[in-house]
Amino acid sequence: MRQTLYRYNAETCQYERVRVKGPDVVFYASGVIVAALLMLAGMLVLHDFLFDSEKEVTLRKQNKAFEKNHVLLTAQLNAIESTLTELGEEDKKLHAKFFGSPMENRATQAVADGNKHLLLADPALFRKTVEKISDRSTDLLTTSGSTSAFFGEKLSLKDRKNMLTSIPLLQPTRPWQADNLISGFGMRVNPFHKGLYEHPGVDIAMPRGSEVVATAGGIVVEINRSTVQAGYGNYIDIDHGHGFVTRYAHLDEVLVKYRQKVTKGDVVATVGSSGGSIAPHLHYEVIRNGATVDPVPYMIEGLSSDEHYRMKLTGEKQNQSLD
Repeated sequence: MRQTLYRYNAETCQYERVRVKGPDVVFYASGVIVAALLMLAGMLVLHDFLFDSEKEVTLRKQNKAFEKNHVLLTAQLNAIESTLTELGEEDKKLHAKFFGSPMENRATQAVADGNKHLLLADPALFRKTVEKISDRSTDLLTTSGSTSAFFGEKLSLKDRKNMLTSIPLLQPTRPWQADNLISGFGMRVNPFHKGLYEHPGVDIAMPRGSEVVATAGGIVVEINRSTVQAGYGNYIDIDHGHGFVTRYAHLDEVLVKYRQKVTKGDVVATVGSSGGSIAPHLHYEVIRNGATVDPVPYMIEGLSSDEHYRMKLTGEKQNQSLD
């Protein structure tokens, strides 16, 4: 039941009934609401000041982690940049010395650019930059190691100056384009039974009759001619000395004789599709101390770093071979 309010009037010495007016009610209610809102706002501000949100806690932890590892990471990046620069310059000098043209090197600049903007990055860009630097560094080191394999051989055998001429550095077909290399060394899909097998060389697609050249000087130690639609078909082996032998298979014409001495760049045969082959191409192998090795790291003479790197990537694909 609603209560009736009374107020004592001193002039009349009587209690009079209090009549509440509409504006007074509105004013009173507004005051209560404003006071409540101010109190709520104050509580929220106090809460934010005293307590961190879950997101703020996470960000604080990330910032502490970045600060903790910043010095170490920067030092590592500087070391990588310095090492890659030295390797790149050494490769350029050696390549220029033996082939008359320097090797290009672009990955080192990518490392420098990444290091330059590292401190300006937000967490997402920070991680992306580090990953990019890591990938580019790995690519450069891999390419540098593969394309410069023969330098290590020469430098470790200073007293055997003629060894460099025994290393098969030239491309085995002419004219040469990096895109002609179709299938590389290692596990590949057999074109006949479609199963995986160990492909002991590289397949270079060329028109029938294209020139096959000796990749280094040496002596022809094996000539095989075959009409059987299997195996290597017509092929020749050239012994270059110091443990290096190269094999040229699925030939059309053989243009050399047994025990014939050849020099680097001599035309020794023409491209064909003899033996177990599904298309005209040259199957080329490098045999080192009796074991087949990947020919791509040796096939560098006359190529830019970009051309060789593109050829290397193609050779790493596990695709179908042509034989």
